[in-house]
Amino acid sequence: MDAYIAWLWEISYWHWWAFAVLLIAIEILVPSTLLIWPAASAFVIGVAIAGAPSLDWRIQVLAFAVLAVVSTYIWQRWRQRRPDETDSPTLNLRGQSYIGRRLTLGENLQEGRGRIQLDDTWWLAESETGEAIAAGARVEIVAVESALLKLRLVPTEDSA
Repeated sequence: MDAYIAWLWEISYWHWWAFAVLLIAIEILVPSTLLIWPAASAFVIGVAIAGAPSLDWRIQVLAFAVLAVVSTYIWQRWRQRRPDETDSPTLNLRGQSYIGRRLTLGENLQEGRGRIQLDDTWWLAESETGEAIAAGARVEIVAVESALLKLRLVPTEDSA
């Protein structure tokens, strides 16, 4: 135990830089952007120690901890305010991707509720007004609530 404590008294900038490289290596193996900021903090502490080598190890560790937490917090806040732009925002929201789609009902919606088949999946469906809709009617998906699709009756061309 005394050897470990003695090592802490002789910590240098190279130790901090090696720790930063270790954190980056772990980040490469498990990509999450979670360890980038502690790695950057370790590098900054190493730079500070290179300029002031007599800084006590307890202050070094405390400065590292504060810098790592603050930089990670700022990064997370920045990412929340600037979400990734994508050309497929509903890629992992399967139900949302069906909004606006029109189809012909294969089964009746009794009392405004029933099921429909889209692609390879059966979905619970409900008419927007709660009224029954007969099989064969054209409907449009107007909303999704969890796994329930809300449908609106599409007027036929002769009644328009």
